[in-house]
Amino acid sequence: MEENRKYVKFTHSFEDPWAGESAEDAKAVSVTFRFAKPTKTQIQRLQDKAAKNSSQASRNLLLDVIHPEEREELMEKMEEYPGIATSFATAIIRGVGISAELGN
Repeated sequence: MEENRKYVKFTHSFEDPWAGESAEDAKAVSVTFRFAKPTKTQIQRLQDKAAKNSSQASRNLLLDVIHPEEREELMEKMEEYPGIATSFATAIIRGVGISAELGN
């Protein structure tokens, strides 16, 4: 089933102020991974778990939809930069129509 899934690249870029000698020496970080479109079941699982532990729900979704060849690297980057789980998960769920901005 994995070979039939379409994977799309998502890139997240930010500054790491702890990487340099001072905050002014922040290191530019850019990470790119390929993700498949989540299924209805995966979105439902995310929504069910998010109320109790949103960061774990985001991690679980990403690990479900990451390209298999990039899974290990994603796990390493999430250890180094825990916030990327929420950033990538937010981008993915927006891509399937979930947004808090409706009507704004």
